Amino acid sequence: MKDKRVARHYAEALFYAAQKMGQEEEVGEKLASLKQIFEEDAELQKILSNPLISPEEKETALKDLLPRLLSRKKEEVIASIAPEYQRLLDKARDVEPVEVTVAAPLSPALESELENRLIRLAGKTVRLEIKIDPQILGGLVVRWGDRVIDASVKKKLEFIGAHLKTV
Repeated sequence: MKDKRVARHYAEALFYAAQKMGQEEEVGEKLASLKQIFEEDAELQKILSNPLISPEEKETALKDLLPRLLSRKKEEVIASIAPEYQRLLDKARDVEPVEVTVAAPLSPALESELENRLIRLAGKTVRLEIKIDPQILGGLVVRWGDRVIDASVKKKLEFIGAHLKTV
């Protein structure tokens, strides 16, 4: 919980600084790339979390990737800042983030059709976050805000199973 609060504070400071420079989008993209690099690179994670490596050495190793965070020894919140920053950016642009879970990757045409339908349903621009989870078997699960639409095959099979148990 504390890390989320710290991440929110850093994200807000970064967002407002980027906003003053008119570079909210660019900073958001770089932050998302940084998060992805951090999550995929085990060696980078070791560098960032190693207390024996000085902040200066970390900054050199990472070049210009958010040196303020590194010098304040808050490396562990880097991955947490990106979603908080994206939330602020979405709010500023009046964009609704929508998470869609599917069993297999969608074709570009199907993804575009889904986005258009969600725009009509939400009544505003949406930013799709598509996640792949083969365990849902088929269909999709849509989450935005506090709403969930579970149209997955797995959920329907669970419903049928529960119904059969009562018969």
